[in-house]
Formats: sequence, structure tokens, C-alpha cells
Amino acid sequence: MRRSMGEMRRPYGIDHVAFALACRDSSGTVLCSNSLGVIRPDVFYSAAGTDRVTAFFDDVRAVRDRHPDEVVGALLSLGDLAYEIDTAKAA
Repeated sequence: MRRSMGEMRRPYGIDHVAFALACRDSSGTVLCSNSLGVIRPDVFYSAAGTDRVTAFFDDVRAVRDRHPDEVVGALLSLGDLAYEIDTAKAA
């Protein structure tokens, strides 16, 4: 995640990301999920970011009797999104 954030564009100073995690069982049923919302990447280089991700994995452990199979994450760079929109307008 940190590597991906280091490669993100930051046009106009937009350096926020949206980050979400989910855990599902082998049939695809979501057992737990958590959106960390729109935040600045520097949060993930601090104890606060580690604590937020750790809290999600505590939730995963809480549903272990439902046989979690997969954890997936989504990371959206708002700077990359703004760059793509700006590039599309120019075309």
C-alpha cells in the first residue's frame, strides 16, 4: 500500500486516498468490511494508520467461526482520479 501511494500523482496538491477493506468467505459472502474513508497517505506511516488496519483484522478474527477465506482491499487515489479527469478534458 505504501509503495502504491508513493507512485500516485498529486495534481493541484490533491494527495488524499480512499481506502476500504473487506473479508469474505469462500462463497463470496462479505463477513466484515471497513472503509477508512478519505484520508491523507501520511496516516499510513503513523501509528494511527497501523491501528486502523489492525482494528479491521481484529474484526476478521471475530468472524473466524464463519470461515473467512479472503481479504481484499481497494485503494483509490483522488489525485490520480483528478489527473485522469483533467487529461480527458484536454483531449
